[in-house]
Amino acid sequence: DRYLGEIEKLGGMVEAVERGYPQREITEASFRFQEEVEMGERTIVGINKYATEAEPAIPTLELDPEVERKQVERLKDVRAKRDAGRWREEMERLRAAAKARGELMPEFLECARANASVGEQVQVLKEVFGVYHDPGYF
Repeated sequence: DRYLGEIEKLGGMVEAVERGYPQREITEASFRFQEEVEMGERTIVGINKYATEAEPAIPTLELDPEVERKQVERLKDVRAKRDAGRWREEMERLRAAAKARGELMPEFLECARANASVGEQVQVLKEVFGVYHDPGYF
């Protein structure tokens, strides 16, 4: 109730986000939570109670450089052999649908059928929508 009242006072959620209100509240709540854990006021099993002394080994995936090289070659081959006209057409349809804020899933499927990579499709979306940058309100 408190949050809704404050958001309404600020002129709605869009204005509240632009002023950093929800981000600030989340940051402050996270800080208080962490402080309680560190002071022992809040128990987190395995962190500040019943924790083991030894850190468990976390397995990491090691990729074989040869696998990467083969995948890059496959991508080059697909790009060289695909129908460039159809690829361009489908990418433009995706761009138009994104600009119109239309349904994108059918366009993604057609782009895939035209052998457009996920990276190529994402690039179109970045061109239309831009890239979000967190303003970092505190």
